[in-house]
Amino acid sequence: MIPVTVITEVIIQERHCPRSWHATLPNGRKVIAFRTQHEPTLQLSPGDKAQAELSVGDFSQAHLIG
Repeated sequence: MIPVTVITEVIIQERHCPRSWHATLPNGRKVIAFRTQHEPTLQLSPGDKAQAELSVGDFSQAHLIG
């Protein structure tokens, strides 16, 4: 079975709004990393690393899971 999501690590670049950040993937691609409104917010600073889940159909958004 083909996986629907991929788990990876992102590096936070800057905060976009209270629940989203500009981040980069290990290959340098820029993404929007986010938390849903039902999840506790994270205190992340530029340079921090966090685990994220990406849909294999859209690598532009990364759901922060860590």
